[in-house]
Amino acid sequence: MHEVYLSLGANLGDRETAIRGAIDELGKLQSTDVAAVSGFYETSAVGFVSEHRFLNCVVRLHTSLPPPVLLEVCRRIEREFGRERDGGGGQMRDRTLDIDIILYGELTLQTPGLVIPHPEATRRLFVLVPLAELEKGLVIGRRTVEKWIELVRKEHPEQEIRRYAGG
Repeated sequence: MHEVYLSLGANLGDRETAIRGAIDELGKLQSTDVAAVSGFYETSAVGFVSEHRFLNCVVRLHTSLPPPVLLEVCRRIEREFGRERDGGGGQMRDRTLDIDIILYGELTLQTPGLVIPHPEATRRLFVLVPLAELEKGLVIGRRTVEKWIELVRKEHPEQEIRRYAGG
């Protein structure tokens, strides 16, 4: 079994229901256990402008699913919750559900469809803050998650994040 961290987020529709539903679906996967779920955080959009705030969390899984299979399962769950992806143009936009593989054990992987560790993880408070909640001192790219948080807060003060008080 591999220890895997996923980032889940949504900023359209019933955000909390979509994220909780996705966590339930992840828990039903063969050879996979949901080991921990961070608290939920409301965050600003990163990389594009939106009037809709995101709800985000991080999930720790124990799974024996290989990364490409896990990615396909995540994409299927996104579709089940109404996610529509563009044709791969890479332009970010509002979404009903987004699931990203952040870390997959100690694996480093770079394929056209999947990069692990996630290449943007260390630039996004909506990943780093809930990740630090689950695993203090976790190292990504020779820095602890806490150090990455400090750097992002300094370099990107426009990124807003606060603990979600709803639901």
